[in-house]
Amino acid sequence: MTFLAVTISDYQFQEVGIGGGSLPLIISPGPETLLTSVFLNITSINNQIELKATIGWEAQLLLLNIVPKLLFRIRRGGTAAPAPVVFQTTDSVFLGTASEGPWVPLDFTTAFQHTENATAGIVGTFQQYALTVEHIGQNSVTITGPVHLDGTVYL
Repeated sequence: MTFLAVTISDYQFQEVGIGGGSLPLIISPGPETLLTSVFLNITSINNQIELKATIGWEAQLLLLNIVPKLLFRIRRGGTAAPAPVVFQTTDSVFLGTASEGPWVPLDFTTAFQHTENATAGIVGTFQQYALTVEHIGQNSVTITGPVHLDGTVYL
């Protein structure tokens, strides 16, 4: 069995704990919202960048049906358009109808990982990778945390 030696050339993480920073953050359908970001030093065209995110959120069934649908994005080079989206995913849940209950908050966690190779245009720069959320469903959702984003640059 052969093992490859992997060198980490940069690592950074940001975490906002439950109740920390601007959490809890209530979001309604509408614009993309920045959750957190990291800056990574890209030194070589041979770099591989790995990003991992975890977001805790909550939805509550009230008197209406709620179908929260969250669009999570990682953007490179900025926190909103026109910064390119390098990864996106959605998370959604059907909570039932008002007559089914429960009428209590329900907690969810979304986690994902993205890996990309460095390109010539970003070599020699510190690149910002921003974690954002956009609510594209119904009613409101609360980002409760923790919100965690970490980035590792491998050589």
